[in-house]
Amino acid sequence: MKKKIALASDHAGFELKENIKNYLAKKGYETVDLGPDTDKVSISYASQGNKLADYVVDNDVDFGVAVCGTGLGISYALNRHKHIRAARVASVEDAHLAKLHNDANVLCFGGRQIEKEKAFEMIDDYINTKYEGGRHQTRIDELDQ
Repeated sequence: MKKKIALASDHAGFELKENIKNYLAKKGYETVDLGPDTDKVSISYASQGNKLADYVVDNDVDFGVAVCGTGLGISYALNRHKHIRAARVASVEDAHLAKLHNDANVLCFGGRQIEKEKAFEMIDDYINTKYEGGRHQTRIDELDQ
């Protein structure tokens, strides 16, 4: 079954979001773009993070991708939502451990900091990593209480 990935960004993350969306589509994944459709108008990372969180929780998606200038602001917005585990990642190891130990369901990138090829590597590693579960699940359950 084809993976379904939801994406959102603010204006600062628009270019990287578009590159990631195109990369995922070329790999055969279904993408849902929650906007924006331009970087010419300022848009809040908070509103975009909230929109993506609601979509990930309420729809059948494999994971989300969020991009703002640093990846920090949008991750803060996302992590205010129950059942969201958004990981701001800056390395392949970050992405790997976000999935392996924390079962992250949203990857957050800094559009002004991460080169597209590096983002692609992180996404590929994340997709190919299986969540370890076990002792880690107990901790995730605590977050959802």
